[in-house]
Amino acid sequence: MILITGSNSLLGKAVVENFVHSGEKVRCYDMYKPESLPEGVEFIQGDLFTFKKLLAACKGCDTIIHLMDKSRAQKTGRRKMKKINTAGALNVMIAAKRSKINRFIFLSSYAVYGKTESFPLKEEDRKKPYTAYGKDKWKAEQICTAYAKKNNINLTIMRPSVVTGPQVKNSAILITLYMAMGLGNDNVMYMSGNGDTHFQLLAPGDAADAFLKIYKAGNKAFGQIFNIGSDNVPTQMEQIVKIKEKCKLDFAIRHITPLKAKLFSFLIMPSNVNYFTREHLLFIFHSVYLDCDKIKGLTGWHPKKDNLEIMTETVEWYKNKVK
Repeated sequence: MILITGSNSLLGKAVVENFVHSGEKVRCYDMYKPESLPEGVEFIQGDLFTFKKLLAACKGCDTIIHLMDKSRAQKTGRRKMKKINTAGALNVMIAAKRSKINRFIFLSSYAVYGKTESFPLKEEDRKKPYTAYGKDKWKAEQICTAYAKKNNINLTIMRPSVVTGPQVKNSAILITLYMAMGLGNDNVMYMSGNGDTHFQLLAPGDAADAFLKIYKAGNKAFGQIFNIGSDNVPTQMEQIVKIKEKCKLDFAIRHITPLKAKLFSFLIMPSNVNYFTREHLLFIFHSVYLDCDKIKGLTGWHPKKDNLEIMTETVEWYKNKVK
């Protein structure tokens, strides 16, 4: 039995479906019960701090895939976000130890690398997280690694690039990468400099396949960290031009300087809106491109969709959604 926390997320749903399809027995754990689940899947409702619920969810399991986290501070606040991402991860590991579960696959993030000029990024490269989420994930990696080593838990850490596709709810992704949306003007796409940065995406199905292959790799993946992301990552300007033509979007592209973007970010910060946040600024002014050779070499995993396919699918879904 495999316990998957955070099963209601875009990635979580894909992981659950992929594991069930491969014949694995799955139990889901999340804050609320979804409208539907694949046939035969168990569900336990709970958070990361109700320990009795965690222990109940762990009963009879031999592996935990921990996906539950908080990527933004809106609604919950920064303090609670950090608690969920760090102390919450530790709680799940403690529950695993008490339940004698010795296999733990932890969802980290590309965000642990932060702003860098080194490409493509390898797992051992310097970590200097820029966003709150990146800082939390880097701290959680360290906490989980130390606890796993002390308690003989076989830990594997997964660092995906931006997991996105139809039904994505991350507004920073939608605004930055897909729809032409600006400050009070919904037909302008703001582009940094010459748009020569690269930002790697990852389809949920491809991410789920990577998790499954790592799970099946068994002891070859124990104690390892793996980057996962799409292949063939063009510049953001190339992406925007191609998507504009392919999806027949009507917007103007305006170039914006880092100084002006930071000023916008400062001015609108009190309004608690979802654009020109630190995450947004990272997307438009810095490249993130992960080297995925390690997981490819170990498991034979390869992503089926590239950035343009992912973006096209998401734009079409979003356009239909807002009609």
